[in-house]
Amino acid sequence: MNTPTSFGANELRALLTDFWNGILEVQTTHQGLLFTMPVSYPDGWQVVLDLQRLAPNTWRLTDRGQALTWLTGQGLNLQTDSMQTHLKRLCGEHSLQLHEGVLSRHLTWPIEASEIHVFAEGVAAISRLDFFNEHRAIEEDVASQAVQRTLHDAHLPYQRHHKLSITADRSVAVDFYVVQKRPAAIQILKTKTDLPGTMEKWGFRWRELKGLNPSLAPIMLFDRNTQTVDSYSRHIAQAECELFCGFDETDRIHSTLRALQ
Repeated sequence: MNTPTSFGANELRALLTDFWNGILEVQTTHQGLLFTMPVSYPDGWQVVLDLQRLAPNTWRLTDRGQALTWLTGQGLNLQTDSMQTHLKRLCGEHSLQLHEGVLSRHLTWPIEASEIHVFAEGVAAISRLDFFNEHRAIEEDVASQAVQRTLHDAHLPYQRHHKLSITADRSVAVDFYVVQKRPAAIQILKTKTDLPGTMEKWGFRWRELKGLNPSLAPIMLFDRNTQTVDSYSRHIAQAECELFCGFDETDRIHSTLRALQ
């Protein structure tokens, strides 16, 4: 292939417009138009949008539910505090509406191409929220491995995801449960958003569990690098837990576990 003698603005424009024209597909449906956009889902498939006419001057643009279908197909729980926060943020940034799993936006005539492009970028950005899920899973795995090493070094047998009964039909699962003179229930704090609300729930759970088993020693651990603990959350933890500290503060964890033996 011969190297061009010059490559300027006109040549670049021609290169890109040829590419975009080549990947653009438009299909007429009985409700409107289906068309592809030059952005992709994480699996490489192009984003396909649906444009339906609602009134002479009003159109509805949707992703046909494909973005959230992709996320749930990856095993994500979209109802968690973290995922809901990311969804609301991205919808706000790209002027998207989310209803019953479908992303949409109303357009008025004359339709601006930039509005369609921003919508497509928002759909693609939301579909990539699986990255945040993977990143959070890695963070949680690091914390879990650190706790396992601490318990192993202390020569303490433990159970993972042990269920503690509150009533005949209600129980609470904790990340680690150590059976000893005073049993330790260890929970890693995972939330990055509503920390006070999460601590209120756990404070109530610990109070119920200690009412049934006064010797139970709750231990809550958090990530000092990614979680900022406010004074209210810390107050609840210190009132209800035997220990509240970072999962990497092994000396403090060892000391507490020794005192419980």
